Amino acid sequence: MVLKMSKAFTLIELLVVVAIIGILAAVGVNTFNGFQDKAKVSSSKANHKSVTKYIINEVMRCSIGESYAMNGNLDCSKQGTYDWKDNVADAVEKSLTNFKNPYNPSESSVTHGGGMQYDNQVGFNRVMTPGTNVKVLTCTKTPCTGAQCKMPNHSCSQIININ
Repeated sequence: MVLKMSKAFTLIELLVVVAIIGILAAVGVNTFNGFQDKAKVSSSKANHKSVTKYIINEVMRCSIGESYAMNGNLDCSKQGTYDWKDNVADAVEKSLTNFKNPYNPSESSVTHGGGMQYDNQVGFNRVMTPGTNVKVLTCTKTPCTGAQCKMPNHSCSQIININ
């Protein structure tokens, strides 16, 4: 009688393969998390630059004689009034609701006012209204604590002259 040997992997060989896959998965997850963190920082910085440029361009539309700017949310006839800076900041917030916070995509990243003192404010683009001007402040990664615009994790625009 002739016995046929079936070809199969031994238990040891299977355990070695499972261990190798586990090691590769652990390394891959760490690397992937690092890429995600860098992508959130880059997205926050890109949003910051876009918001700043948007304000400059849309206020310029008012200066050249347009009646409305910022998707109709900014009434250009109010340019030069006492609360013009707040009108601009409110219009930016209403116009850019599609800008999502990379750290919490269920929230819009553009807000009017508020500070940058706490870590839960990471990823937000705060449209500040110091004096008669507008400024954009963003915490791009934690920690967000510390003096505004003096921390390496803060992106701050120059003062945007809106008059």
